[in-house]
Amino acid sequence: RAAGMSKMQNKGKAQPAAGKPSAEFEEGWHKMEVAFERLINFVQNDFQVKAGASEEDVPGSNEWTRWQMNAYATVYNLCTKNEGKASGNTSQQILYQRSQAMIEKYLSDRVNKQVADKKGEELLRNVYTAWKHHLVVVRWGRFQFRYLDEYYTKNQNICSLRIMMLKCFQTAVYEKIKHDLCQVLLAEVQRERDGIEINRTYMQLVIQLFVEMGMDSNKIYEQDFEVHFLEETAKFYKRASAVWLNENGGNFTYLRRVEKALNEEHNRALSYLHRTSLENVINCVETELLTNYQMQVLEDPDAGTEALLMNNKTEDLGRMFTLFKRISKGLEPMSAILRDFIKKEGKEINKRFCDGDIDGNKYIDACLDLYDKYTAMFEVYFENCPIFHKARKEAYEVFINETLTPSKGESSGNKVTSSELLSNYCDNLMKNEKVDPDELEAKLHKIVCLFSNISDKDLFQEFYRKSMSKRLLVSKTDNDNERQLIAKLKIKMGAPYTSKLEGMIVDKTLSAETHSNFMDYCRANNIELKIEFSAQVLTTGFWPAFKIDNVNPPEILSNCMDLFKQFYDHKTQSRVLKWVHSLGTATVSSKFKKGQKEMLVSTYQACVLLLFNSKAVISAGEMSKELALALDEVKRTVHSLAFGKFAILKREGENKKKQIVEDDEFQVNEEFQHPTRKFKIPNVIKTVGDPVEKTDENRRHVIEACIVRVMKSRKQLSHLDLQTECIRQLSNYFKPDMKIIKKRIEDLIQRGYLERDEGDRNIYRYLA
Repeated sequence: RAAGMSKMQNKGKAQPAAGKPSAEFEEGWHKMEVAFERLINFVQNDFQVKAGASEEDVPGSNEWTRWQMNAYATVYNLCTKNEGKASGNTSQQILYQRSQAMIEKYLSDRVNKQVADKKGEELLRNVYTAWKHHLVVVRWGRFQFRYLDEYYTKNQNICSLRIMMLKCFQTAVYEKIKHDLCQVLLAEVQRERDGIEINRTYMQLVIQLFVEMGMDSNKIYEQDFEVHFLEETAKFYKRASAVWLNENGGNFTYLRRVEKALNEEHNRALSYLHRTSLENVINCVETELLTNYQMQVLEDPDAGTEALLMNNKTEDLGRMFTLFKRISKGLEPMSAILRDFIKKEGKEINKRFCDGDIDGNKYIDACLDLYDKYTAMFEVYFENCPIFHKARKEAYEVFINETLTPSKGESSGNKVTSSELLSNYCDNLMKNEKVDPDELEAKLHKIVCLFSNISDKDLFQEFYRKSMSKRLLVSKTDNDNERQLIAKLKIKMGAPYTSKLEGMIVDKTLSAETHSNFMDYCRANNIELKIEFSAQVLTTGFWPAFKIDNVNPPEILSNCMDLFKQFYDHKTQSRVLKWVHSLGTATVSSKFKKGQKEMLVSTYQACVLLLFNSKAVISAGEMSKELALALDEVKRTVHSLAFGKFAILKREGENKKKQIVEDDEFQVNEEFQHPTRKFKIPNVIKTVGDPVEKTDENRRHVIEACIVRVMKSRKQLSHLDLQTECIRQLSNYFKPDMKIIKKRIEDLIQRGYLERDEGDRNIYRYLA
């Protein structure tokens, strides 16, 4: 019975036609249409409420909010009803189709009328308004039909409401106006480039329309707008660059205009273009303004790189660097011009030195000042870019390694290398006791920077070792300053390069300890020395080779020497002492008519002077026999005591020539006078052998050692490969001559270290 009654009740209700939604569904949909109409009216009235509107037509009011919430609830109720099953369409599908049709009708009836047949700025304004309104419609539409997005579009794999509404706009509006709209936008950009102010807010929103039409892709934006924008940009700057360069004085202001144009395009892209366009726009402008005119700008005789360097226009050079670093390989031509200019400046310094306008110290100062000038320029204007440091190094390696032949001065007519000049410069710097520590530190840093560009670093080492030995033994020098420079050279070249220099410093320190031990030895054995005696013990391998003469010193000196030898032999059983008298110094006290004087002299000079304690008059020949010293050395020593500023001795007879012969007799000059009580008589320390010859000899051994080392590791190499590897390994110390390398290879073959391959004479094999 119950079942029968249910059937009778159902039959009593009015049923909808097959395939049509129910009246209840239609009633709900009508509410949605009313809500949408209210939204459209509000949007079409430019977000203003019409006069006399009811509360439910006022956005933000309680009644408006209630209506919108009711719209959402209505969509929910409609979607949950099983409508349209007979026709195969669900209620969600019907609702989705009707909402799409409603959007299409709104766009066709209202929006199309706003933009149809519009041109120029009117089209831009109307599209701006229509698109702004449509974005609001999309936002509210998504809210009202949110249930469809959450449970229908995702599950059915169809377009979301946002995409559907954008596609509706694309079909109904965008496709009809895109070409005209693009032209209007490009015209507005052109007006802005011409200096006319435009509404960037309009531009930003309308260009965003092209982006949104891509439906989460930039393809439409790039095809319909960006490609045309870049074409017009290229055309504009192609015309502008030609005008800028060809107008009077344009070459001087061209880079400033390029800089301004790039800044403007950068700001323009950030203001209203899509973020992906920035790089493309900047690349386009750089190509037209910089890449296409690169060499013309850099090589301009009035405003190019060389002209700016010549006139010291550092700010303009900084601008040139900043702009050309933006393009691929933009800095290489600029650095090449800089390298050639520095090379030219360096050669001018070389010429001034060879002409006698500057001496060796001023030559090094000029090279250091030039180095400082570009160091400051690189730091401030070139961001310390490595390519410019490399260019400067290449330039310095050319001019600073030239062999110089000065036409004036002490070295007139003699060939001089930068290694020798730099060594002499360091020598003068170390002898300067008044130099400030901070100034010295900065100076030494510059010296090492300059040193790094010298190819013959081994030759500098030999010259420096020679001058350093004189400073340590004769002159007063600060060992801390010496260590400071040695430490910098060690960092630059490694420990083997400075080992001998460090050994010399160590010898000086140990000599002080040895003297203290010697005095303790004398006190322990109750030995009293008649003079103040101090001996410096030098290691043969560290110091340059000095001339050794077998001198028979006066007894007062020889007794001290014998005692020290006895002490040293007892202390070190296996070491042999050789006295180098040419390096010794002594303080001799003498009484003249004008008063007592103390003279700082060499050991040879002291030995000669002490002979006059036993004889009033002595000939040069007798001095030679008494001291067992070569006559030439005696003549040289007596000459320093009898002629010039310090005439301690005077020659008897009428011979007025300064040349001394064996029979010339000398006596003490009792009339000698000097303004100071204590003074130094100059003495020249002579080393054995020329540093250049010594360096050449050392190089032969170094090259041989390198050849053997390479062949020992490789076992077999061709002549070219062996030669290349040797040059690579030795170039840090000097540039080996290929002829010398070949000669050393031949010598090693003769000595059985290498052999030639019987099948190929250009291949060498190492013999273990």
